[in-house]
Amino acid sequence: MHLSPLMTFLTFANIRDPMMHGCHTYEAFHLAGAQTEHGMGGILHGFSRDMLAEAMDVDERTMSQLIDNQEGAAIVRLGEALDRKMRRPEEGLGAGKAGWMADFSYRFGSAHRDVIQSRAGQLIIVNSFKLPVLKYLDMAIGCLHLKNDALTAPGWFTNADQLMYCAEGSARVQVVWPSGEMAGDVEMNEGDLVMVPKNYPVMIQAGRNGFNATFVMNNDKPIAMHMTGSDSVFKAMHPRVRMGAFDITEEVDRRAYEQSRRAKTTYLLPPRRATRRESESEVVVDGANNVGVGMDEIQAAMWSMF
Repeated sequence: MHLSPLMTFLTFANIRDPMMHGCHTYEAFHLAGAQTEHGMGGILHGFSRDMLAEAMDVDERTMSQLIDNQEGAAIVRLGEALDRKMRRPEEGLGAGKAGWMADFSYRFGSAHRDVIQSRAGQLIIVNSFKLPVLKYLDMAIGCLHLKNDALTAPGWFTNADQLMYCAEGSARVQVVWPSGEMAGDVEMNEGDLVMVPKNYPVMIQAGRNGFNATFVMNNDKPIAMHMTGSDSVFKAMHPRVRMGAFDITEEVDRRAYEQSRRAKTTYLLPPRRATRRESESEVVVDGANNVGVGMDEIQAAMWSMF
């Protein structure tokens, strides 16, 4: 797509492995932008505002400004008052190898937790680095434990579909079309399955009795992207780019992305009433002596799926 003599916009897509639709297509979506009739709106429009406000730890007024002020779609022109200078992207940290490695088995009960948040829960992802045989199966397995009313940050897998099975408890699950419209808002209970295609953002909020789930992904090295928290794709952007994309003031941007209690949290989000009582910073530790509630049930449920 040629925009001007000084700018060319290129998009690349790998369609070698088609999605479930049976044709060589791919789904793309926009992080910001107004809702349109042609399916090009910002992805945030697909989520309910109450869950987004909970995930971002902002009030309804700030949430409305983030959603309603957006103009245009796909390509957004920055205001002249915004500085166009961009920061150099920070070099990403290399992923460390953790967990107990073997040929065909993995002990979830004593495994290293990839994410632990004391008020929210725990997450374990087993990929081909931890269990090499998964490379030949081209799959990965995860175990998620959410405490009462805790949430996962809205996000998506860029290279894997995921099949999620509820082993215990319940949760509200929202899935969003790449067009920015809600694809599903369902209640998961014990024994339920939900299929989420790759590049379809999803957000989960546990019920009053918590939520234990296992999920299988059809890629041995799944890559996850999140929309809130310390590793949010929005937080990685220059503040002036966010301000231009969402058409918000510097004060609103600061409230949403710098002063929010979610700023130090990764993926697992405690309910907002819990964040007011203690810090949200999570640690990554060896889980040998810190087994999450329901992990045995999750492990048993995982094996029952095969």
